[in-house]
Amino acid sequence: MSLLRPRVVFLAAFLVALSLAAAKAALATFVSANCNYNAPTSSPNMYRDGSVTVALVARYEGYHWGGGCWNDNDVDEGPNEPLQTSSTGGEGGDCSGLTFKVWRESLNTGDGGHYQWGRLRNVHGPYTAADFKAGVGVPNATYPKADAIVMDAFASSTHIGMVYQRGTSGADQIVEAKCEACGTNIFTRTYRSDSSYGGVRRMGWTG
Repeated sequence: MSLLRPRVVFLAAFLVALSLAAAKAALATFVSANCNYNAPTSSPNMYRDGSVTVALVARYEGYHWGGGCWNDNDVDEGPNEPLQTSSTGGEGGDCSGLTFKVWRESLNTGDGGHYQWGRLRNVHGPYTAADFKAGVGVPNATYPKADAIVMDAFASSTHIGMVYQRGTSGADQIVEAKCEACGTNIFTRTYRSDSSYGGVRRMGWTG
């Protein structure tokens, strides 16, 4: 029995290492296996309800720091990724990457046009949450929080979430890519009354 025990321990450790390696490989291949670098489609118009639809496609998908590619199967294809690591190639966007695609912005910060990015287009955009908060870029502007409506946003120096439904008691329904454990979803938040958050509006809505 004493001779078998080290072998059993070794085998168990080997199997654990093998499973971890397989999981890491699966994460690393989501982008390469599923995502593309296609050009966006330009449009003269952009409607708030259309952007709500874009946001809802990302709902229930994964969160990936620095990412911008997801499918539409309501499953996080890259769970339990390392925090603040963009090199694993996992599924999902982060808060600013989601906002960039939902707001149909350009990679050129001086371009205020409307660009529809496919959900499998791997693009994050040039903005951080802090950039959005400061109104960086032609399409973006700071905006009074009290006047924020559907598809406006609240941003802090580290996070941004878009208004899905305005609340009546100080709390709004916010669609956001919040964290690895949270994924992308709609949450009840009090960003409107939180002094660390500012209001942000994507300019150029058609309606």
